[in-house]
Formats: sequence, C-alpha cells, structure tokens
Amino acid sequence: MGQLVQNGPLAVIVDAVSWQDYLGGIIQHHCTSQWSNHAVLVVGYDTTGEIPYWIVQNSWGTSWGNEGYVYVKIGSNVCGIA
Repeated sequence: MGQLVQNGPLAVIVDAVSWQDYLGGIIQHHCTSQWSNHAVLVVGYDTTGEIPYWIVQNSWGTSWGNEGYVYVKIGSNVCGIA
C-alpha cells in the first residue's frame, strides 16, 4: 500500500466478468484470480471501515459503478487483486 501512495496508480489485470452487474458496495467474492480479462487502475485504498478495500478506476465510463470506480476487498486476492 505504501508503494501505491508513493508511486501513484498501479495498472492491474482482473477477472471483471461479474463487474457488468456491479451497482455499488465492496466486491468480496464472485470472481476468480485465475482468469484475468480486463485492465484497470488501482488508485487508492480505504482501511478505515470494517472491510478494507482497494479503490479501482475502470474504463467503462462514469455511469458505471461508483462514478466509474469499483471497490474490491483487500487481502483476499479477490478478482486477482491481492
């Protein structure tokens, strides 16, 4: 996490098949780390709540997700993001 703060956004590839139906909240499951099919940017994180999560910028426009962002649980390799 420190590298993200010091060096800026990190490009990653993820399993985003289930992201088409994402309406908000923190993704905690429903995707695998074995099938990467989409590139995104990890732009930040939040560890202040009950579930820590990555803040991920998608390329599908601001009408998708949380104004173009998705939150993915930290530490479980969810969707391929450790």
